[in-house]
Amino acid sequence: MSVHGVRDASYLRALDEARFAYEKTSAYRALIDDAGVDIEKIDEPARFRSLPLTDKHYYRANYPAGVTTSETPLSSTSHVLISHSSGTGGDRLTTGAYTYDLATRMASTTSVHPPFKKRLLGARSQRVARYAAPNCSDVECAVPQTTIESRTLRDGTLVLPVGHDLWATPDSMVDQAIEEIETYGADWFYTDATHFSFLLRQYQAREKPPPKASAVVLTYTLATQVARRQIRAAMPADVPISEVVSMSELGWVAMECPQGRLHLNSRSFYVELLDPGTWEPVDRNEVGELVVTSIKDRLLPHLRYRTGDLYRWMADCPCGHPFPTVRHEGRATHYLHTPSGRKISPKEVDDLVGPDEGVIVYRINQHASDRFRFRYVPDSAAPSRCGTQLCERVREALGPGAKLEAEPVDYIPSERTGKFLACVRSVRFPEEK
Repeated sequence: MSVHGVRDASYLRALDEARFAYEKTSAYRALIDDAGVDIEKIDEPARFRSLPLTDKHYYRANYPAGVTTSETPLSSTSHVLISHSSGTGGDRLTTGAYTYDLATRMASTTSVHPPFKKRLLGARSQRVARYAAPNCSDVECAVPQTTIESRTLRDGTLVLPVGHDLWATPDSMVDQAIEEIETYGADWFYTDATHFSFLLRQYQAREKPPPKASAVVLTYTLATQVARRQIRAAMPADVPISEVVSMSELGWVAMECPQGRLHLNSRSFYVELLDPGTWEPVDRNEVGELVVTSIKDRLLPHLRYRTGDLYRWMADCPCGHPFPTVRHEGRATHYLHTPSGRKISPKEVDDLVGPDEGVIVYRINQHASDRFRFRYVPDSAAPSRCGTQLCERVREALGPGAKLEAEPVDYIPSERTGKFLACVRSVRFPEEK
């Protein structure tokens, strides 16, 4: 089936979602009326695209009364999970979802990785340990005095203690996390790749075997090849490790299959990849922003919701799963803009740096229109010439006119959100304002 055919398959369910939201939520009704769209006359995917896009600002401004269908406070509504986004885009967002909807989306998403799904369903007690930036959890986990009880979520997930600045996490907090993993008996890990690779290095430094786990989910940030390599080398070969795209607003949206290809969950969502300049659909091998419409969400439906993440449509996957295959290029705000006019995605940066086995962790930051800063922590066993060659490859990729500061370091700070991002841009350009 073509890329457009895959997208169009769930169009009617998305249209039903839009009509439901128009009837049940005041903010969406006002949005549609202001746009002058007659929702009853939409009869094909092209006309569906006449519906206005929504984003975090829309849901933040209208939450909860304008965007939810519940007539009672969400906090007192049965089976509702209220969560807060980590603020990667600069602002945190409070949202709510039925727990059974989240479970259904998770089950649909994991269908792309049968061995992983089998491990999850076969886990002895579904105990999940989370290791990620403190801002990614709704409990305090960056203070050493917290307890297991205070960091256990309603669904039983244990949020492990970690410093707000990952590489500055004190040894005592690392020891506490390692001890709690053993005490808690985690069945699987839900973790940020860079955080988990850091934790596994701490196990190795203490000459401890890696934690026992049925599976490892890598999420929160784009998993770099550098972090993946360290995790794969440390964990037993039979433990499935897969990257998952999950958002607090929507739950699980995409997952890697055993072939290592990322598949969008087109059963739970109507997915569009749109050119940010024209908002028209992109074709195979082209990059577009992921725009998502929820399916059968009867609490807080999301309609043509801009995620801010850019993906590339890929060829059909050899695994044979019908969900569309994509490559996650990263957030639009993290793209590097070179003086020559080329835009380089975080994924492309990782393609360049990731295969270098002499790198433990890295970050490149564009802090002016023509200035870039590349820092990396080298493996002590790597020859110094490897670092020199790596820096030259980065300089060459940035092209003419780019001024690059590059050097090995022994420490790289986390972002203000607590996340560790490998590719960031601290300068904005006129077209983004």
